[in-house]
Amino acid sequence: MKKLWLAGFTLLLFHCSNAQQEVFNRLIGKWEITTQDNEKAFLEIVDSANIFLIYDGKRKKCMDPTIDFSKTPHWFDFSTTDGDSSIKIRTIVEIFNDDVIRWQLFLDEDRSPHFTASKGEIMYLRKTKPSIITAVANH
Repeated sequence: MKKLWLAGFTLLLFHCSNAQQEVFNRLIGKWEITTQDNEKAFLEIVDSANIFLIYDGKRKKCMDPTIDFSKTPHWFDFSTTDGDSSIKIRTIVEIFNDDVIRWQLFLDEDRSPHFTASKGEIMYLRKTKPSIITAVANH
């Protein structure tokens, strides 16, 4: 009986891990943020260790990123630098489809477990399509 229970538990853990990896894979890419001032910024997710914020012409690495897919919406936290200081950023993220996510950032305040207009800043991000560069050979 113990072996059957252990096998079932192992299978459950494997399934949960694969499901979380599938959700994370949907987030890989470059996500464009258009601000109210019509300025562009980006969230670039290369892999779980290489996540970047790109704004004002600066590319800042997100340090110590953690994503909790067991929560709905998902919790995504990281630190980044601003000058000489480090800033802890707590966020929540919801994947609408493969091209659009909703993201709410909480700076210097407690995270809300759900999207709310009373705290933080809510943004909608659109996945950018990779540029296709074709070379024309001169004959």
